[in-house]
Amino acid sequence: MNPDEVYVKLMSSLGACYNINLCNDAEFLKARCDYFEHAENFIVSRKANLWSADSEEFMYIFQVPTLTKEIFLSSIQYIESDWKNHAHIGPGHMYTYITPLFICENAEKDAVKLLKRFRKYKSYRFSFWGWSEFHTALVDCSAGKITTNMSGRCVKKSLGRIIHNS
Repeated sequence: MNPDEVYVKLMSSLGACYNINLCNDAEFLKARCDYFEHAENFIVSRKANLWSADSEEFMYIFQVPTLTKEIFLSSIQYIESDWKNHAHIGPGHMYTYITPLFICENAEKDAVKLLKRFRKYKSYRFSFWGWSEFHTALVDCSAGKITTNMSGRCVKKSLGRIIHNS
């Protein structure tokens, strides 16, 4: 499967749950997919609210011919400056997941190693206002592999179902 086919499959599948924003702000950035969820529990009426929680995810999809260490680092730098413009961190916020997803024909070993070891986590107000965490993922079309960092294992399962089963 080539990167264009993977991208088309992802867009058709993610469109059901995510708000898709096609982008050309950064080099190789194809789309930013936003997901927002609000949950609450109350007794008898909405005035007696027991709890509420807001969750959100921002998936940045990059399509590159070859993933290099420089491309990975510049993409992460762009995402770090952009995602907070869209997030709603404050009372009631539970978590925000930021997922840089790279679709490529092949990847350099240094870039894959960096992607696997990448970790960024931040809590807000001692976690009373929730946390944010990066889930990095790579779809290497030549090897037919999906690689993630440790916190992105759930992304690997979802990507595998979307790409290989449909």
